[in-house]
Amino acid sequence: MADPARSDALVWDAAVRLHHWLLAGLVIFCSIQDDGGLVHRIAGYAAASAVVTRLLWAVFAKGHGSLAALKPSAAAVVAYVRGRAPRCIGHDPLGLWMVWLLWSLVLLLGLTGWMSRLDIFWGDERLQEIHAWLADALLVAVALHLLGVGGMSWWWRENLAAAMVSGRKRGPPA
Repeated sequence: MADPARSDALVWDAAVRLHHWLLAGLVIFCSIQDDGGLVHRIAGYAAASAVVTRLLWAVFAKGHGSLAALKPSAAAVVAYVRGRAPRCIGHDPLGLWMVWLLWSLVLLLGLTGWMSRLDIFWGDERLQEIHAWLADALLVAVALHLLGVGGMSWWWRENLAAAMVSGRKRGPPA
């Protein structure tokens, strides 16, 4: 039942939502189509480009999608966990660390994928092993992200996945 003292708030703008779902789709695609062929490489470069454009968008965005709103803090995590995870309108402190982990892994995958095609690394299996390890780490991080979204949706009684579709969440009390 909706609380009449609360109103919906636009939290995620269209560009943030588009980048989120585009990146999610590209990560899924690359994890399925993982043969290293041309299509995989193009999708991987597109994923890295999506992260870069999202970061550029954050420079100019206002509100919860801005670069200022994406600053993780260890102290904020400790306070958040000690405070029994109070509801956040934007990313919670743990979610901010996950954003940066996911983005970093995608960028590193793009870099190692590109590097593996350079002549200087021809025949060197170490770079491919690093790329494979990063891909596995990304899948683990995605699983943790999904568990976190599910857990916090339950804890806060709010569908966070739906908020990333509509851009709207319950606002603070009126």
